[in-house]
Amino acid sequence: MRFAPCACMLFYFSSAIACASDLPIKQGMPFLAARSVLLQHDWKPSAAKEMQPVGTALELENIGIVEIERCTQGVQYCEFHYKKDNECLGLTTTEEEVEDLIIDAWDFECQ
Repeated sequence: MRFAPCACMLFYFSSAIACASDLPIKQGMPFLAARSVLLQHDWKPSAAKEMQPVGTALELENIGIVEIERCTQGVQYCEFHYKKDNECLGLTTTEEEVEDLIIDAWDFECQ
């Protein structure tokens, strides 16, 4: 049974890769388009933590985007969270104006 830990690790990593390959978004994709596709694929906005939105975060909140975790000032960076069944998805975007936000990266860590 020495192979059991290796088999478990292989299963864990192949599951993560499967999730990543099934995700209907790409790096550099416009955020609003990516969000629309995620919602169509049953990803649900995950309620953000309490924050006082300013700048881009306030604009996003005003158009009904509730899954925003935070946006920084200066070097523009925003973070969003979604859930689907028992999976979590965190997105980060770059750019400053809402219509210019693009997907920079994502992970599957639950917040």
